[in-house]
Formats: sequence, structure tokens, C-alpha cells
Amino acid sequence: MTVIRHDDNRGGLAYPFLPNDLQWQIISRPFGDDEALNKIFQADPPTLRWVKDDKVLDLQVSGMNTTEFLNRSGLQFSMHKGGYVLSKRLSRVMRPYRYWGFFSEDEVTIDYNDFLDGKLWDGSGQVSRSFIQRLADSLELDERHRRELLHSNRFEVTTLHTGGQDKGHVLVVDDLAVDFMFPAGSAKQELALVDGRIFIGLQPIHSEDQMCLDVQSLINLHPFFQPEHLLAWAGMESALFLEGIGNGRLESILNRLYDAESVADLDSLADWHVGEYIASGGSLMWFAGMVKAVAKQHLNRLGSRAGKFRAPAPGGRYYIFPAAVGNRDVPEGHIELDPDCATAWVNDSDWLNTIVDVLGGCDGDDALWIFPFADMDEERKHKILIWRSPNQLGEYVVLEPTANSHTIEWAIPEGTLSYPKMKSRLLPNRIDSCHYQYGQLTEASDSMTGKSYSIAAMSSTIHRAAANQGTLGSFCNVTMLCKAIYGRLPEKLPATLEDVIDGSVKTGLDLSPVKAWNQMALTRMAKHGQKNANRAMPAALLNRLPEWLRSQAVVAESHWLDTLAGAMEMHTAQYWADVEALATEACPPIEVFEHGRDWMPTGKELRQAYSRVIRQAINANDEVDDTAFDAARIASEAFLNQWPAGKQHNVLIGAAAYLYAQGSQNGEPVRDALIWQLGEKREVSGRESGIAQSMLEALRQIGLLGEPMWTETAGALLYYREEDCPKCAGVPVRLNGVWLNLLNATGDQQYSRMSEVPPAQREQAKARIADYVQDKFRGMMLFTEVTDNNRVVTRTPHGNLFG
Repeated sequence: MTVIRHDDNRGGLAYPFLPNDLQWQIISRPFGDDEALNKIFQADPPTLRWVKDDKVLDLQVSGMNTTEFLNRSGLQFSMHKGGYVLSKRLSRVMRPYRYWGFFSEDEVTIDYNDFLDGKLWDGSGQVSRSFIQRLADSLELDERHRRELLHSNRFEVTTLHTGGQDKGHVLVVDDLAVDFMFPAGSAKQELALVDGRIFIGLQPIHSEDQMCLDVQSLINLHPFFQPEHLLAWAGMESALFLEGIGNGRLESILNRLYDAESVADLDSLADWHVGEYIASGGSLMWFAGMVKAVAKQHLNRLGSRAGKFRAPAPGGRYYIFPAAVGNRDVPEGHIELDPDCATAWVNDSDWLNTIVDVLGGCDGDDALWIFPFADMDEERKHKILIWRSPNQLGEYVVLEPTANSHTIEWAIPEGTLSYPKMKSRLLPNRIDSCHYQYGQLTEASDSMTGKSYSIAAMSSTIHRAAANQGTLGSFCNVTMLCKAIYGRLPEKLPATLEDVIDGSVKTGLDLSPVKAWNQMALTRMAKHGQKNANRAMPAALLNRLPEWLRSQAVVAESHWLDTLAGAMEMHTAQYWADVEALATEACPPIEVFEHGRDWMPTGKELRQAYSRVIRQAINANDEVDDTAFDAARIASEAFLNQWPAGKQHNVLIGAAAYLYAQGSQNGEPVRDALIWQLGEKREVSGRESGIAQSMLEALRQIGLLGEPMWTETAGALLYYREEDCPKCAGVPVRLNGVWLNLLNATGDQQYSRMSEVPPAQREQAKARIADYVQDKFRGMMLFTEVTDNNRVVTRTPHGNLFG
């Protein structure tokens, strides 16, 4: 159960129909099992109740029942299509917006145009540039968000008025004579705003010139995508991350991690302490923890081996529009990528006759995966493969780019990669060339269809949603397993993927036939594997079987997916070894040691408070769980809070100086997790500010970091380094034999080898060195030289051998 309250900090987002003076809260409860359903129905009656995905949402407004809330808000509900459809409409307005407003009916003009083809404009519309300007002027936005609103050319839109609700995507048009234009009859009648106001909510849409293939797309498009391709691309991305971290040129890395045009992405990056560190001028090579934090993002993009891994590929993510929406000229069989509008423009005839049907009933607010390639089967002709997620085997279209189409250039260490060489003949048969027999799903019985809305009226909808939960994911999983094992799908399927999606998230169709088919198909696959080694289950997908069936499944001795998973696992291990090696070179600038010198003993005590908890929590597998890290965080914060707020930055700088004065141990990077601990977990998502944010402020106080800097065009990070920084550290070295050299310089007897020194005298000399490291050696100037036998030695200004 999660709770969203009226007084939560939402970073400038608001629930338009839920003003804070109502003291509201939204409680989200998952369906789960019968016990979870009983808790839902036994809860205190809420003000509103609706269904979304696999959960029930209850709006509670203190002292206000359903009728009172509807009268106050001006909302009007209709159950003529049942609670499922109404819930979908209600979810569009009971969510947070940044760009929104209420207008009188004479302030906004909406044209439902009879001349627009409803099939061609399904999910599409237009908005005037002048309305966007008026909306921006009416909102209190910071400069970054105002800039995003004014410079975006495509929006997800939700309108609500007396005529119903509009939802979809709109293109921004400079010379539109009205504020909004939609095809006639497009307004949804299940929800209306009947108090004379018009609600407008917008969400900017951005494209991305990057992609990670999910496991379903990877399997359904095999053998077009070969393991060799995916490993090569993963290797290129690994090298890109390592190179960018090492040389400080972070632009290519950051472009992989966020969309520079999306302020929402940038807000997330700013909330990430590493993003703030980079934006404030910090070098990743100053701290091992920073090296690892950024390097780990590549691993996150790869996912895990347990059937959920992903693979980076030189493609992108765009949103589809037929050419008519933008008055574009796109020839048949072509596509035009337009990053300014975040749009993949396609020919109108292709849209009506091919694309909608082949891509599972897509409409104008759908996202596409875009993969440009040079087709080796047609003399390297440039083509673009498009598909949606989730997808069924054969749901793809291949088009040619127009002359004006944007070229996706994928950054790699040697430069950029565009239109990689591929073979279109290796694509599976397109779905419109296959002859599947589909079952027909029936409307679910909803005794409250056509009745007035009430909390009780939603009960049958909740039961239907609970019965359908998980069916869509299971169906996609089963068909994916079929393709992986048999290389095809069975000729008879219980329903189209489009119908299963609609039944899960739109209409509430009875999905029990699909559920039964899923179980039958899984059982049959397991039995086939027992009888035929060629039908055995890939090990990488074994965890996608229900637990009760896994023990019956025979694991394949050889499968291309297991080969890929194993190779990717080896690649990941090698990549992380390279990251560890790179992290050993991390060392803060001299300013950390200068400012932290006097506080190193206190920093050492902070380290001990942290380490004490971690050591006690290490289990038999030499692992530490989240509970232990939370305990270590609490212990660290308690120690830090013993000091006045004005002194805590000194303690943290002292801790950093102490950690890096000790240097790497046994060839491993300095373990500096202590100074990069995040705060307590929030109930909904994210964490509170913690020691990591305090460490950033401490670095600012000693002049190593500035305030975060952003560009004026799209809010992207400005403060990455393109040139060597004079404050950046060199390669840290570990000096050996210092105690022996000190003993020879100050004692009466000279020793040529360490083994000649008596043990008691040896330990005494080492203890002196440990003391000097904390005091006398700080700031000492040393000179290095390379000997004839290629050893590096250091000497004091007097020429004495140091180490």
C-alpha cells in the first residue's frame, strides 16, 4: 500500500482537481489475493474509487462524500461503458501535472473538425503556438520549465469540458486558427466537466537517439539481431563509459543516461547526487565512488541475466504520426525522423492500409522503437525498422528514410555509428503474411454498466480487474517462450495481443480463456522439452516458468540465448574489472588533504563508526544486505550530528582525506562509500538528502565545486570538462619501504634488506611512519625518478631516498 498526500513535496507538480485545502490523500492498494481484496472492500468508504493497472486507488477527502466532491469539482461520471472505461478516463485527470490550467469556455476554442479522417487522426490533434504561450504566461514556472513548455513541439494532451474528455498527442502549429483541433466525435463521454470550465493538461513529448533492446523484442526479432551484434554494441558502450569517465569528456555518457531535451529527465539527474556533482564541476576521477556510480549505469542498462537483460543498440525512440497531422509530404514506403517534433512521420496510405494493423492497432499517441540499418541484402540501402513494445512475433514494419530524415548517430569511442550493416532477410515473417486463428473474447459481465457511479458500483469492476491481473504479462511471456523454443508461434491463439492489451487496461474483457491457454501452453512446452532435446528450455528463460513447473522443465544444452547470456555475463565481469582498475586511479585534489589534514583523526572515527556496523553485518557469503547499510547510515549520521552544523563539512572532508591517505588496499580502489551515503528511503520513491548531499556541500565550502550549471537551450549539463583540469589529480602511487629508508636515515645501523631488521625495531619504525602520515608528511614535496631497472623512486628535497 502506498499513500500520496496533499502536503507531499511534488517538486512543482500538482493534482489539478485536488486543491491542498481539501486535505486529501490517495491510497493505492494492489489486488493481490483474496485477502488483499477483502482489505480493499473492508476499508473505510472513500470519496472516489477507481481501478488502474493491478491496483485500486481510493481518494479520501476529509468530511466529503462522493456527491459532495463531484458537486465541488464539477466532474460528471457516466457508467454507460462500465467502471473499467470510466477508471481509465478518471486516471487521466487524477494524476499530477506541471503544465495545466482551468479556462472559461470563451477563453479556449476547440474545433472538432468534420473534415478530418477519424481513422487517420486517431489519437492525434493539433494545438496552436499561441495557446502554449498563453498557458506559459499563466503559470509560475522556473526558467527551465518555462523553456521546455515553450520549445516543445509535441505534447500528450488531456482536455475536459462539458462535451467530454480528449486525450492523445497534439502537434504544435504556428498558424492554427483555433486553440485545439481534433477529429469530430473524438471526445470521450464517460467523464465531463460541467461547471462551465475547460481543463487543459499537457505533458511534453521528447524523442531519444538511443535504445536498449528488451528481451521480448530481442527474441521476437531474432535472427535479425544476432548475439554477435549485441555483444559488439555492448562492448562499444562499455568502452564509451570507461573512456568518458577516464578523460572527463562526459557528454556522450550523459546522453545515454538522460534526454537532454526533457526537463523531467534533467530533474531526475539533478536529484541524483552524482548528476549534481558533475553539474557542479566535479571530476569523476577525484573519487572512486563516483567512478563506480557512473560506470554502474551501464550495467543497469544491460539488466540482469535472469531473462530480463537488455542490450544497447544504435537506435532510438520516437512517436508516430501520419503525415496529414503535420501537413508533411512522406512518400509511400518511407519514414521521416523529426527530433524537433519527437516524431516519426509516415505516409497516410501506409498508416491506413498497413501500419495500424501490423503494429497491433497503434494510434497517434504511440511510441516506436526505431532501428536504422544498411541492408546488405539490397546493396546497403538505408532502411528503418520500426516496432512497438509489447509486441507479438511479426509485428514490425521496414521503411526507407526520406531525404530529409534525421540520421541517428550513436556515439562510440572512435566517433559515431549510424546505419549498421544488417540483413533484412533474417527478419521473421511479418504478421500480415501469417495465418493465425484467433479466439474471440467476450465482454465481461458488469452488473453496474449503465448505472450511476458509486463506490459500491465499482465492486464488479474491481473483481474483473483482479481476475485479469497478470494475464497480459503472462501472455507476452508465453508467446516469447514459444518463439525462443520453437522459432514460431502456434497457429491457434486465444486472442490477438491487441485484444489482450485492451482487456487488461481498457475494456475489461473476460481474459479467462487467455489465462487457461497460458497455463496449457506452458505445461505443453515443458513436456515437449522432456521428449525432445531440441525443445528444451533455455536456461536464461527458466525463471519465466511458474515455480511449480520449473522442476519439470529440461534445460537446453545449447541455445543461442544462453550463449548470448553467458557471453554478456563475461563481458559484464570484464567491464567491472576494468571499472575497478580505473577506480584505483581516483584521487582527490590536494585541496581535500590541505583542508582535511587537521580533521583526519575525526574522519577516522567516522569511518570506524560506519565500518563497525558493516563488519558485524557481513554474512557467510561475505555480503551485506540493505538493512545493514541502513544501520550503517544511521550510525554515520549519529556520529556526524554530534558536531555543530557549521563543523560537519570539516568532518566529511577529514574523512575523505583519511580514506585517500590510506590509499588502495590489495590493489582495490579506495572504499569511500561512507561519504556517498544517501538518506532514508521515502515511502513512495527515492531517498531523502543524506551524507552524499552534505559531502557535495563540503566540497563547495573548500572551493572544489561550484553551483550546478545548466545550458540555456534545453537545461542540459554544462559543466562537464572538455580539457584537462589543473586541479585534477594524477595517478596515485603507493610508496614501499619508507620505514626502512627512515630507519637508515636516522639510525646508527644501515640495512640493505627489510628482512635484516629485527622484528621489534621493524614494528617500531612502521608505527613512526603511521604517525608521520597523519602529520609531518602532509604537504611534503617529493621528487620522482625512474631508475635504470625501470623502478620509480622518490626523494626528499635533500636528496634522501624516501620510498
